[in-house]
Amino acid sequence: MPADDFTDPAAVHTFSHQSASIALSRKRASEGLYPAVDPLQSASKMATPGIIGAEHYRLAQEIRRTLTQYAELKDIIAMLGLEQLSSEDRKIVARARRLERFLTQPFFTTEQFTGIEGKSVSLQDALDGCERILRDEFKDYPESALYMIGSIAEIKGKPLVVSAPVNDTEPATQAHES
Repeated sequence: MPADDFTDPAAVHTFSHQSASIALSRKRASEGLYPAVDPLQSASKMATPGIIGAEHYRLAQEIRRTLTQYAELKDIIAMLGLEQLSSEDRKIVARARRLERFLTQPFFTTEQFTGIEGKSVSLQDALDGCERILRDEFKDYPESALYMIGSIAEIKGKPLVVSAPVNDTEPATQAHES
């Protein structure tokens, strides 16, 4: 796509004939979030309750809503800092950041470059993990504990270590493997 411009007339015309589009994001790649798929720019006309199931559809909509709310809060966070948000908005940010990290996946094809073993994750495991994150089941775990794991069950093996925050949008705790 020309200069990542989704409003380019050629792109708009092409997308109108497709049933799905996956948008890769340079920003997500620069943040180390792989696959660098932008879930808010990507879409599928087949993602309906009749095709993917009511529960999957409901969960997908809740994930999109959470990520959209986080995107809307990013400017406020950049200007005023995370501490200026209401407690409910801070919860939304924490959920969204945990979801972003959970939606990363170590690939078998990149194992030689990253040193991280590739993993396959079943659809049910992915849905279960997202549901549990949205219900704040892992609120006591740092978002980094969800980065590049397979099944959500893998988070239980990551110890918690307290360290200084990296920036205003990251909590003070980080997970480090021993």
